[in-house]
Amino acid sequence: MNKVSFFSRQERLRRVTRRLLLLTAIGSLGVGSLGGLATALAHFKLSYDAGAEVSWGELVSPFALGASVTLALSTLVVFYRLLRLYYSRASVRRFFHARDLVDEAADGELDPADRQLFNLVEEMAIASTTPMPHVFLLEDDASINSFAVVQRNERATIGITAGARENLSRDELQAMLAHEFGHIANGDAAINIRLLALIQGFRWIYDTSVTVIGWPYRTFESFKFAFFISFYLTMMFGTFFVLGLFGVGIARLMQAAIARQREYLADASAVQFTRYTFGLMGALDKADHYRQERRRRPTHPAAVRMCVSPYRARSWLVRTHPTIEQRYAAAEAMTPGMAVEQPLPDDLLAASESA
Repeated sequence: MNKVSFFSRQERLRRVTRRLLLLTAIGSLGVGSLGGLATALAHFKLSYDAGAEVSWGELVSPFALGASVTLALSTLVVFYRLLRLYYSRASVRRFFHARDLVDEAADGELDPADRQLFNLVEEMAIASTTPMPHVFLLEDDASINSFAVVQRNERATIGITAGARENLSRDELQAMLAHEFGHIANGDAAINIRLLALIQGFRWIYDTSVTVIGWPYRTFESFKFAFFISFYLTMMFGTFFVLGLFGVGIARLMQAAIARQREYLADASAVQFTRYTFGLMGALDKADHYRQERRRRPTHPAAVRMCVSPYRARSWLVRTHPTIEQRYAAAEAMTPGMAVEQPLPDDLLAASESA
């Protein structure tokens, strides 16, 4: 196996992210172009029905108008969603029923296990030259996982499950925390929020067309009359339906592809901060063995940034995390020699054998 340094791997992953972001921008312009094309075709059809001849040059203005309006409205929705997607620390804490160890440390109420976790976070904050974040302990979650979120004008927040604190060794817990600091240091939270806003910016086209087309069924009691009105509305707004569907699809595919690369980048950053890859490999191995039944979709935006994805994806194209095997192999490639296999605790071994 060819060995690579974590610095060279980080640089390569950043180049891939830049290319994917460029493709996302091109895809966004493509959605605007489709809006312009639809406007130009509508202008051509109306002129043709009126008996007027239309040259190709006369279609440039309708095309530019349609593309500009589509992109302008999408941009407005994107900025609006950006203002709302920075969820507060209090909302994350309430959703996960978490304890804030930073607040408890200020009051001197940490037990030895919490103190060790708090000290590890302080160590990784120093190693990553990142301000000390808030530390949420998810006491009701027995899985091995963690996440990082960033709030507007506030310190970042790192969440760690009780299962991770109880079942990971010190080196493994440090590696999982270092992974989250990698997300913070690399600005992944901001990238993810902007991509979510982009998705919702295009989704308004889809949602608006669906609302307009379905309006007759919600308004008129006669199904035949509602179907008649809906048919003509579909002829008018069907193009917007296709535009929105295309835009959301492109944005979701790009978001998933970028998220997978940022997970690799956070793993490489974890190796940089800890200088010990076996801790990361051990944490991934145990998280895979102790994974709870996956949910079908995220229940909170912060959960998208979990270290180990708890969600099922129907296709690898929309998967936001690489598989554990892929991440393990990438981490192993940054380590000289082979990893020393560490036995699982008895409860983890029994859980994995019964699964």
